[in-house]
Amino acid sequence: MSTSQMSTMQLSQNTYYRSAYVAPQQQQQQQQVRPAADVRDDYERWYTESVPSNRMSLSLRSGVLSEVGWALDRLCRLCFNEKFLFSSIPGLIDGLFDWPEWFITEGCNSTTDENFLFSPSHEFSRKRRYALESLFVLRNSALYEPNAMELANHSHTLPLILKALSTLQHDRDEDSEFVLNIIDLYHVVSAKIIILPTTPARWNPLLPFQKIVSESSNRSMIIAAFTALAVTLSNPVNTSNIVVDSPAVSAAIKYLPLFADKALVDACLNFLYVHISHMRMAKAFLLCPEMPAVIKLLVTLLLDEQDSLEEKIVHDISGTVHTVPSTTVLQRDHVLTKEELDGLLAKPEPQRCYDWWALS
Repeated sequence: MSTSQMSTMQLSQNTYYRSAYVAPQQQQQQQQVRPAADVRDDYERWYTESVPSNRMSLSLRSGVLSEVGWALDRLCRLCFNEKFLFSSIPGLIDGLFDWPEWFITEGCNSTTDENFLFSPSHEFSRKRRYALESLFVLRNSALYEPNAMELANHSHTLPLILKALSTLQHDRDEDSEFVLNIIDLYHVVSAKIIILPTTPARWNPLLPFQKIVSESSNRSMIIAAFTALAVTLSNPVNTSNIVVDSPAVSAAIKYLPLFADKALVDACLNFLYVHISHMRMAKAFLLCPEMPAVIKLLVTLLLDEQDSLEEKIVHDISGTVHTVPSTTVLQRDHVLTKEELDGLLAKPEPQRCYDWWALS
């Protein structure tokens, strides 16, 4: 570059009336710079876009494990939110049923003690995790009423729950978390459950629930099963399934002394209330040899609850008390003697008043 060109550039940069010199390459780079898109997690526009091409819905149904994991990772954070609706994302609820159904039909048969002793394959572990995460999203989303209605009316919900209860084993560590989420999801469709004498055993949810409360050592699962039994049997259509020798009754009586565990005791009491509300069961309970012990437990529970709920208030019911002092000091007015009176009369005012005040 010549000296004249450099001086011209220096003048153009120092002038106050013209813009600074910009090289052509820099000018092209400035024109290409645009505001960067907000790519933070859960803020991309396509996450909650109400179109069939929604990115989460397509990734979930793609079958590509990395894409499925990406979608479930975000759905687990979005599901516990009132703004998250199944109806706003077409096809999402169908994709969430794919992996739980795979686990019930194929995955649970592949989980053996040998696999968990020597670590299962990485691919199987990922698929099992996707099944649990999908069920977790369904369960958390069902806490919001519009999503609960969507699940209750979906054709896959009830078959998934009934098949899982009849297939999975509650006492296996590999299935316990899945069974617990299934029981929580059961409350969505509990109002539609009708159990008749002709209902096959594999479609009767009462049998797995009774087995869980009588055999399981998982506290959360026992509470959920007792709650499911109470909700199902409180339906007048299902009262014919209340029997005298139900193992759930013995289990509820067994857990009653655990006063410190309020949640478990409440679930047992709610189930016993539903059981004894039936006239025939109330008469059978009065004849039960365990009835006196149960009455004593209930009375003890009432007394224990009263101690914690009772508010002690001290109210003074006595009136105003007037007392007489033991010693009294009497003050009498001073009476002037004749000598004091004669002395005051001879004095002028105001000296007379001062002396009179001093004498009294």
